[in-house]
Amino acid sequence: CVIVWGRQLVLGYRAARQLVSLVGAMKLARALVPVAASLVIKLDAVVLEGKNKQSLPDPNEVSLPSVPNVVDAGKTGFPELPAVTTMLSDAAQTLTGISTQAQRLQTQMMQVQQENAARMQRQKAVFDRKLKEQEQKNLEVVKENALIAKNIMDTKKVNEDLLHHAQSMQKGNALRHSELKMLQDQLAAAQKFLTESVEQTDDTKATDLDVLAEEDASPKGLSLLALSSTSNTEPAEKSPEAKASDNSEPESLITMLASGIKALKKQGQVVWRLLARHDASRGDSCDPVHFLASRKTAKPCASSEALHTGSEIKEATVLKETLETMKTYHNRLDAADKHLQATQTTMDGRLHDGGMFMQKLSELTMARPEAAVHALSNLEQAKK
Repeated sequence: CVIVWGRQLVLGYRAARQLVSLVGAMKLARALVPVAASLVIKLDAVVLEGKNKQSLPDPNEVSLPSVPNVVDAGKTGFPELPAVTTMLSDAAQTLTGISTQAQRLQTQMMQVQQENAARMQRQKAVFDRKLKEQEQKNLEVVKENALIAKNIMDTKKVNEDLLHHAQSMQKGNALRHSELKMLQDQLAAAQKFLTESVEQTDDTKATDLDVLAEEDASPKGLSLLALSSTSNTEPAEKSPEAKASDNSEPESLITMLASGIKALKKQGQVVWRLLARHDASRGDSCDPVHFLASRKTAKPCASSEALHTGSEIKEATVLKETLETMKTYHNRLDAADKHLQATQTTMDGRLHDGGMFMQKLSELTMARPEAAVHALSNLEQAKK
């Protein structure tokens, strides 16, 4: 439609130029007509004068020249050009046609413009609805990302607390382990001292005591394994059985002390195996120092925005993966903390038992021999 309208405008422009040329020619002709008439009159006068010079006719015999009729005479008798409307009829028709076509084209253009405006209005409504839905989704994604980020920060804080707690528990366990080793060393020293004491005080091969073997009325000595370890008071009068127990063999006391030392050694080995198993489950070495260093250097997997849907979804995916990693790390730290708590409880019990053993042992060593024999005898009976 635009091309046709342009062509019609070009044709109208050409017709207008022709009309302007025609009007200019008519104006020029109107200006030249009087000049041409005067020239004709002058030429006629010159011709007449020449003829008169050659032969002057008799005026009475010479007839007057006939004057031609006026061409296109008007009301005044003078020649007149055609009316302007007549001359411009073709151009007016062309201009009228062009105006009509221009109006028709304008009407069509207005109609097309209205249709385009209506179509754009419908498309705008659809785009506004989609944009609103997309904005709502973006807001939901932003809220979800904020919640995930908050969960990540909370989980990170909990993991840090668990890590600090596990490190403190590990330090306490290492300290208790060193205490067990010191207790083991003390028991070894006590065992060595008691062994030397037994060897030095062994009177079974003494020749000076052979005379005592000849007495048949002497009662047999009591077993040291049947004595109780709770008695540390001063005994009353020695009974004949207690006096006879001074000559009994001290191997039972040594055996009991050796059993206690072996039990403490086994308990220390159990604690050490638990620590080694815990480190092996995490892929670390069995060295407590290395275990502590590995906990200090452990780092949770980390993080970190516009309203565009693609970038928000991608950010949400990264945040979800980070949250899952932090939760896994939290579970591992929680399991390690529970294991260390159980280990600490076990070691506290073992240390308490070892301390009680050492306390009873010190009480037995500080008590009188008769009271020690009686206490060990009661302890052996309680075990049975």
